Amino acid sequence: MNKIQVEGQIDKVKDIKINKDTFIDIDGSNITLNITQTKKANIFIKIISSKLTLNITQTDNLIINIFTVNTSLTTKVDVIKDNLSLKYTYSTINEKENKYKIDVNHLGNNINSQITSHGINLKESLSFKINAVVPKTSKGIVTNQDSKIILEDGIAQIKPNLLVDIDEVEANHSAYIGEFKEEDLFYLKTRGLNEKQGINLLAKSFLMGQMSITFRERNIILEILKRYWRW
Repeated sequence: MNKIQVEGQIDKVKDIKINKDTFIDIDGSNITLNITQTKKANIFIKIISSKLTLNITQTDNLIINIFTVNTSLTTKVDVIKDNLSLKYTYSTINEKENKYKIDVNHLGNNINSQITSHGINLKESLSFKINAVVPKTSKGIVTNQDSKIILEDGIAQIKPNLLVDIDEVEANHSAYIGEFKEEDLFYLKTRGLNEKQGINLLAKSFLMGQMSITFRERNIILEILKRYWRW
């Protein structure tokens, strides 16, 4: 796996070409990444205390997993070829005032996209804006959004948008802001877990359950959770 490290850079623009699985590690940066993907790949991006603009040009099947802490992120994905799939999964822990926005532009035919955005807001504010864009020139598009914020404190907002200019499309979205469900906690308690253990298990599942990641990447996220989550 290729690794790209970005640390402590301010107001930088970086152009990257990706043709294999890649890990991008960003810490304390204000940066714009322009990514051109040339071959099928799985991209894992870890972002801590940063402000990131991510522009992706997709030319093959792509899986993107993004995990952030206290970060504002603006993402644009241009899917420019026919018969492609995009699985985009974003998870965040937030205790400041941060915004997350993604635009997925379906610019070919027979494209299938799954956009999953999950966040836990500990305090301050967290907002999601998710746009799936389908122009009238694109045929056979399937696009789905799953957006959820677990609100521990502070305020949260989700704006899921399906910007579709054609009738023949399958487009769905769901949005939820609230706490972990009481019935899930009750079930875990019946299996011998106390409330704290149950919430920890639900948090891990919520943040990582939809990701397509390796054990190494999973352990990276677990180490971050030990610092920012109430273990």
